[in-house]
Amino acid sequence: MGVRLAYVVVFTGLGLALAPLNIPIGPTKAFPGQHFVNGLAGLVLGPWAVAVAALISAIRLMLGLGTVFAFPGSIPGALVVGLASVVFGRRPWVVLLEPLGTLGVGLPLSIYVVAPALGLGGRFAAALIPVALGWALSTGIGTAGAYAAALALRRLGKI
Repeated sequence: MGVRLAYVVVFTGLGLALAPLNIPIGPTKAFPGQHFVNGLAGLVLGPWAVAVAALISAIRLMLGLGTVFAFPGSIPGALVVGLASVVFGRRPWVVLLEPLGTLGVGLPLSIYVVAPALGLGGRFAAALIPVALGWALSTGIGTAGAYAAALALRRLGKI
């Protein structure tokens, strides 16, 4: 448990250090660093990566570096990679599943649950295409970085 907690703290710190590098799109702030951390944390921690995603999202929100959309935009991606690393083992390619959670689960949650609950349904709908493209770009950049880092870690014998 102690080692796992240490990894949660380190990955959360990494995500927060990268937090200023976000892309404001409509009512959201896309954050490639979150997807990068989700991939690596999911690979190393399994489903515990959800704790990392939730902590980064909460702290970004408190610091004004993120929005409430950080939760549905990050937690599903971390969960998908974390579960995949349990099922398939610590193989670098599992980080490539992060967009499945972000775009396949997180974006619909944002559209149909979070935005209407916040009274932003119309504003989110008006920005839907830019938001979807921005999130796809964000998760693509972060996932590519996580995959490169996972390959490097594999070559170094760390995973």
